[in-house]
Amino acid sequence: MEILHDVKNYLVLENGKAKNYAFQQDIELKDRHLVIKEDAQIQIVYMFTSENEQEFEITVEEDLHVDLIESYEASCQCSYKKTINIKENSKVIRYVENETQNHLNIHLDENVKVYRDAFIKCAYVELNDYSTMMKIQYDLLEEGANTNLRLASLSKDQEKKNYEITLHHQAPNTYGDMDNYGIVQSAATLIIDGIGRIDKGQHQSSTHQTNKIIVFDPQCVAKANPYLYIDEYDVKASHGASVGKIDENHLYYLQSRGLSKQEAMHLVTYGYFLPVLEFITVESLKDRFSQVLKDKVGL
Repeated sequence: MEILHDVKNYLVLENGKAKNYAFQQDIELKDRHLVIKEDAQIQIVYMFTSENEQEFEITVEEDLHVDLIESYEASCQCSYKKTINIKENSKVIRYVENETQNHLNIHLDENVKVYRDAFIKCAYVELNDYSTMMKIQYDLLEEGANTNLRLASLSKDQEKKNYEITLHHQAPNTYGDMDNYGIVQSAATLIIDGIGRIDKGQHQSSTHQTNKIIVFDPQCVAKANPYLYIDEYDVKASHGASVGKIDENHLYYLQSRGLSKQEAMHLVTYGYFLPVLEFITVESLKDRFSQVLKDKVGL
């Protein structure tokens, strides 16, 4: 991803080490740990040219409002571990995009720790040409921790994309919600495991998830697997999962308005992923996401 013109701070990492950066606000980089100390928008580009496993950590200090824009670019197989700490009473709006194009295998392991009265809203955009095993865990560690996630994943050709996304409630009065959207084409595989876990004693917590996958072709493999592990009575928990073809009534309506079937399918696909826009606050990023989505679905 190119550096966005309306974001003041950026960091480019190559194989876990700083290649280029500019901070106009109170942001500190110590080796493989980025600490954000005041309200800010920051863009981080993770580049991979080595197959070694890489690690990185981000900390958002207390009482902040941060827009965090992240993208991955790989020219080889790679594995990455990342920890993000959202300290007390901070609000983070996060956008994560994988731009890898070369049908590589990308393994990502991400752990986000959310503290007292902190809030994080995150969109994961997975539209490009690669296979991945992504393990994402959000730990709601203290009362009032709040997490809202949205995944948009497109898997096509021979790609294999597998996501394990966990909301782990480790304190009372915590809230977690995830909406996972997927589309599978050709002979691709897409598996989404959504996990809600509420530990014993974490009363008045809520965990919710919805997993939806649209299948285009008979050779596709698609699975939407919701799991709830609840060890407390005084909680709220829900899950939903659906895997199926595009609604024929929707296609018929669009074709009756002059679109071909292929055009109608592309338009439905575009609309299916549009809810991600609600998770983007940077205007140039909204424009970029909309254009990338149009390119990927053929509009």
